[in-house]
Amino acid sequence: MTTHRNIARTWIAAAALAALGADEPPPKPLAPDEARATIRLADPELTIELVASEPDIHSPVAAAWDEDGRLYVAEMLDYPLGPGSGKVRMLEDRDGDGRYERVTAFAEGLNFPNGVMPWNGGVLVTAAPDILFLKDGDGDGVADTRRVVLTGFAEGNTQLRVNGLTWGADNWIYGANGRSDGVVRRPGEPDDKAVPLRFHDFRFRPDGGPVEPVSGFSQFGLPRDDWGRRFPSWNTMPIRHVVLEEKTLARNPFLAESATVATILDPADGGRVFPISPPPTTYNRESTAYYNASCGPIIYRGDLLGPGYEGDAFFCESLTNLVQRRVLEHRGPTFLARRGENEADREFLASTDPCFRAVNLATGPDGALYVVDFYREVVEHPAFVPAELRESIEFRRWNNRGRIWRIAKKGTTPAPPPRLGKATTAELIALLEHPNGWRRDTAQRLLVARHDLTAAPVLETMARASESPLGRLHAAWTLDGLGALADPIVEALLEDPDADVRACAAKLAVGRPGLLETLATLADDPEDRVRFQAAVALGDSDAPEAVAALATIAARDAEDEWSRLAVLSGLRETASPFLADLLEANPGWLAAPTPGQAHLLGSTAAILGARANPEELRALADRIDPGAGGEGVGGRVALLLGLSDGLARAGKPPRELLKEMGFEGIAALLDRTAATVDAADAGPEDRARALTLLSRFRPNDAASRIPALLAAGQPEAVQAAAAEAVAEVGSPELAGRILEGWESIPTNPRRAVIAVLIRSAALTGSLIAALEDDAVGLAELTPAEREALRASSDPEVARRAGALLASRTPPDRAGVVAKFQPALSLVGDPERGRELFAKNCKTCHAHRGEGFKVGPDISGVASRPPSALLKDVLDPNADVSPDFVAFTVATTRGQTLSGLLAEETATSLKLKAAEGVEQSVLRSEVEAVRRTGRSLMPEGFEDVLGEQGLADLIAFLKQP
Repeated sequence: MTTHRNIARTWIAAAALAALGADEPPPKPLAPDEARATIRLADPELTIELVASEPDIHSPVAAAWDEDGRLYVAEMLDYPLGPGSGKVRMLEDRDGDGRYERVTAFAEGLNFPNGVMPWNGGVLVTAAPDILFLKDGDGDGVADTRRVVLTGFAEGNTQLRVNGLTWGADNWIYGANGRSDGVVRRPGEPDDKAVPLRFHDFRFRPDGGPVEPVSGFSQFGLPRDDWGRRFPSWNTMPIRHVVLEEKTLARNPFLAESATVATILDPADGGRVFPISPPPTTYNRESTAYYNASCGPIIYRGDLLGPGYEGDAFFCESLTNLVQRRVLEHRGPTFLARRGENEADREFLASTDPCFRAVNLATGPDGALYVVDFYREVVEHPAFVPAELRESIEFRRWNNRGRIWRIAKKGTTPAPPPRLGKATTAELIALLEHPNGWRRDTAQRLLVARHDLTAAPVLETMARASESPLGRLHAAWTLDGLGALADPIVEALLEDPDADVRACAAKLAVGRPGLLETLATLADDPEDRVRFQAAVALGDSDAPEAVAALATIAARDAEDEWSRLAVLSGLRETASPFLADLLEANPGWLAAPTPGQAHLLGSTAAILGARANPEELRALADRIDPGAGGEGVGGRVALLLGLSDGLARAGKPPRELLKEMGFEGIAALLDRTAATVDAADAGPEDRARALTLLSRFRPNDAASRIPALLAAGQPEAVQAAAAEAVAEVGSPELAGRILEGWESIPTNPRRAVIAVLIRSAALTGSLIAALEDDAVGLAELTPAEREALRASSDPEVARRAGALLASRTPPDRAGVVAKFQPALSLVGDPERGRELFAKNCKTCHAHRGEGFKVGPDISGVASRPPSALLKDVLDPNADVSPDFVAFTVATTRGQTLSGLLAEETATSLKLKAAEGVEQSVLRSEVEAVRRTGRSLMPEGFEDVLGEQGLADLIAFLKQP
């Protein structure tokens, strides 16, 4: 089941509204001094103070400082519905006391401005559909230059627009998609030059050059750390990590895997928030006890909070008046984001004032942490308020208020405002070693903009000899921006004592063939994140030493999914010599590989199969042949499975092709494979792989085993493989036998079998017949699966499916909801409800750590009224968030796949279905993609649960 909460919201995702019909008056705004008294910090060594407020600023949503310390504030006065009356204000602290005494309206009449970044003596402002450049040329504090830099960003909901411009360590400017996409170009460019940003963030150079989609899909804010790593955010997923760039995967068109972004929140972090303000009442379906309106994230890069905060992640939670913190710890090539030691049950910052609306954060020129406070009573967007109530709400009340707060360690004195616009080159170079990231970034940006090549010798000395690891890197990045970074400097950094410097140097080494030998030595680096980045860089070379180094990294890091993917991405032309190097050094992999080793072997063989080079295939066949030895065959099974996958993608029937090649050893291997399938004492994963292999090469032998392997008592991995094997066998007779014994098959394998029968054109008719005969209940199909049947490429299947669905599903879901209102009067049994959740819901929903996060996480629905939960269950498609709309994909191999579109890259699509099962499809195999407009949750649960079951389920979900 699902709540289908419309979670597409950012910092303005919810409001502390008076309860409908309640006698309590709405909250009243507090004066800044009064509001300060409502704020609590978890660390008693920190202090917070006001630096700007009304009447100087109104409705602030973003803030940034230029090189001379002038603070630019984007004001979204026009939220939520316009017309475009947004502003950018410029604030100046002329006497250095930390307060801004001069304020000017730098630019007015802007269309929902929500981001600002200094550049070239002015500022870049995100105001969809444009990114604007604004500059004051005569010193009066008002912009007299207004130029469109980029255009074409989608003007979606005013909460969901392009934002978050960030100066990258690599001298590009990065921006957050905002989750509205767009087709972006420079003014005056033809339409065929426009770049689609679907599901991607982007980067560009404002003075010319291309706009590029990049990995990540951030909602509001796109922070980076000191080393250039990006951390996108969603309102219910406050931090993720871009591990791989899409262009890295795109270099290998034979690789179907497509992951680029890691979810890094601690698995023990269930998303709970700990506010101290009164519980807000909202007009939407979302819980207030869990992540809801996360936004404005930063990685703190300053030095004024004191030790222990550098590199930590901070993000706002505007609904519940909080700022949260997560400590980032290295986990292989990525991170784990966990709560701080003193914040297990409290937040870094919390306010009792329901109008305190932290929406954005920034590291200031002084190294302090700044909080942008939108400060409004109502920030709910009208789109999320029932139509009949909208007229009664004053959405812009108090839009003439707003604050910016400064957090620092007690006893610290803020540095005076910087005056870097006229700083000498030597002064700017010295700042590259400064402990505050704002100062380092600004100095680098100004040095690159000046293009003063006389700085190169000094920068080279700093890159080699600075005592600061970040100073060494900033010097190198600056040289790179000047086009003056020489190989010897990069080589020195590849041998640097600091691991993060070495990892960044590996990025700088790309495209420098003279450094290949030194780069290859990083294959033996003691730090896994360095080896990972070396693998990414080495994959750009086909040289034997690069291939050997990749094999070394693969052998050491096979259990890490990101390291495997980095290695595989570089094997477009070199998979065969790579496999030879790998197995020569690790012959035991062929007998008894670990799960990661088996995955790597299979994926490498799949690349070779997709390439379909006869010489490479013969060499691979020789490695698969088990000969007469008595050793295990797990690695050979993985190789043959991967090979068959790749051959199928290349349109080469595996059985016929291998037979033509005279592969004699396959018979012996399959004999041993069949024995593994039958061996109850064998590992579940080994049995699963063996069954898959048997189904591809001896389908009759597999068919005789499959029904028993779907039964209760078999390991889940074996049941899942048995379901997939039904498609491999492709026999309607086998499908019929399975459907005849449907009631004896447990829930999870039943779902898997249904997905397989829909996907496989030759078997779909068997499922339709079972549905028509009521052998399979229609409620067992998700809406996406029903749509897939309706859209079948077989006209007869489509006709029968349409007729069946029209006759079985009541079209009036509102009527069904009304009919089952008596369930709300019944006493529910929470324990029975828990059982129903486990049986019917957990395959797609997580609830307090149990289940799969495919649909919305429903951990916080206890705050929803029972009537709303009843509607969520019985009418799941009444309000489907864009994040949870299902897609169907027809492939050139005759398959129909369904699920949520989890990821989209230049080379592949990834769908996510029940139990979190993911399927990647190469774009070259995609025939058609269809957005269903519906969720994965089936209608018709009234037939499955009945009134008492609904009452039990609601009682379970309502437990505190």
